[in-house]
Amino acid sequence: MFINNYTMLDIILIQHMISGLNILEYRLKHTKLDEKHSDIFSGFLSAIQNITKELNIGSVILISTQGEKGHNCIIINRDPIRVILLVDETDPISVWRETGELIVEKFLKMYAHTKDYNEITQFESFKPILQNICKNTTYCGET
Repeated sequence: MFINNYTMLDIILIQHMISGLNILEYRLKHTKLDEKHSDIFSGFLSAIQNITKELNIGSVILISTQGEKGHNCIIINRDPIRVILLVDETDPISVWRETGELIVEKFLKMYAHTKDYNEITQFESFKPILQNICKNTTYCGET
């Protein structure tokens, strides 16, 4: 697996797919997205997913922007959650997709019996796992 020294994560959002509710947010120190921005971003992604579902054209799994502040938004959908990773444009998408899949697996294993996704405080216990994923790899930069 190739990891360069410039790989940089901004934020990980975990959403409940049905409600679009952000159930967990993990951000790094350098990220410029505050909670207001991540709510707007999350709403935008939920709207896009709903449109593609309504049009029956598949799920959005990647959104990219270009330029000085270009980013890739990698989306992993696995019922009942959606993991969204916002990373630098130059980062290897395949590495982040693998990382997102790992996050999904660990999250679903930990919360397999969860019935109420509106009680988001229960998911705070997952933050150390996200931090550990970042700490044990060079994926995330400084946590």
